[in-house]
This record gives sequence, structure tokens and C-alpha cells, in this order.
Amino acid sequence: MNSLGKILVVFVTAASLGFVAFTMSLVSGGPNWKAEMQSPELTDDFVFTITPGEKTTYAVKTRKTDQPVGSATPVMAEAVVAARKKQVDDAKAEETRLNADVARLQPIIKEIKDLIPPDKAGMAARAQFLDKLLTKISGDIQNTTQEIATKATAIQQIQKTAQERRDEGFRLKNQLELMRTDLFVSLAQQKILEDELVRVEENQKRLERRSEQLQKQVEPYEK
Repeated sequence: MNSLGKILVVFVTAASLGFVAFTMSLVSGGPNWKAEMQSPELTDDFVFTITPGEKTTYAVKTRKTDQPVGSATPVMAEAVVAARKKQVDDAKAEETRLNADVARLQPIIKEIKDLIPPDKAGMAARAQFLDKLLTKISGDIQNTTQEIATKATAIQQIQKTAQERRDEGFRLKNQLELMRTDLFVSLAQQKILEDELVRVEENQKRLERRSEQLQKQVEPYEK
């Protein structure tokens, strides 16, 4: 915003000096007004209309809004000077508007910058907590998987023993059912832990996206 304001100040100053030079030239009758009227510097912003007649008249209107600039005049120099004056007035108005925007945005930019350090610290602490939680959940899943493998091996051994010891069939059958129940509970626990792991990873990704968004919002104002 500061750079844009400086550019506009330079433009307004140059346009003002140009306008003064054209006015002085008008008094002395020096410049080529037709060439000036046809110059890209003016034709980019204005449309000049020449109406022939007993007295040829010259009218000017803005190219963007099609609004007339002054009144039709039989003096070409007056039409050119009116266009130049309009350029200067518009540039000054734009400079005033942008200066107001800069003054309005500066407190907001400062407020955003002030919020970034604590926000970053909070996100870093949250990310560290989630990393630890993720490590713990991963360890729990590994332990649960090991328990499931151990219990599966035990079930296989029980099944083998049950075939070898038919006289203890009912007791081993009950024990087998208990082991299957434990296995079901362990599988359910594993599913819960896996779901929790997915949720934690999604939270971590959201934090990372939020951090990137804040950084992108601040980068244009830090330049």
C-alpha cells in the first residue's frame, strides 16, 4: 500500500506539472494541440469528438464512463487542457482515496501481525501434543496387535489340546469361548484406536493448512 501511494504521488506531481506546462504553452501559443489531442496519453483515457460546421467545435468525454469533460468549445487547446485537468483531478482523488485506505488498513495489519506470534505458538503446542498422542496411539495399536496375535496362537493351541483331550472338552470349550470374547473385544478396541488415529491425523492436517493460510495472509503486508 505504501509503494502504491508513493507511485500515485509521483503521478499526481507529474500530471500537475504537465498541466501547468500545457497552460503556460496555451498562453504562449506554442504546442501542437492536434498532436497532443491524438497522443496515447490522452486517448487512452478520453474520447475527443470534432464537430465540423461554421465553427468547428471540440468535445471531450471519458473513455471509461462516457461522461463529458467540460463543454464543447471551438478552441482545440481548451479541450486538451480540460482533459489534462481532468486527469490531474482524478489522480488527486485516487490518491486521497488510497491514503484513506492505507490509514484504515494499517491498524488492521498491525492487529493481524500481533496475533500471529501467539497463534503460531498455540499451533506449535497443539501440534506437539498431537504428535505425542499419535505416538501413544501407534504404540497402543502395536501392543493390541501383538496381543491379538498372542491370543490367536493361544486359541490354536487350545483347539489342538481340545482334540487331544476329549475328556476335558467342555472345560476347554468354555475357555475357548472366553478367549474368543477377548479377541472380539481386542478387535473392537483396535478399531476404536484406528479411528482415533485417523481423527488425530485430520486435526493435524487442518492445523497445518491453517498455519499456511495465516502465512499467506501476512506475506503481502510484510513486503
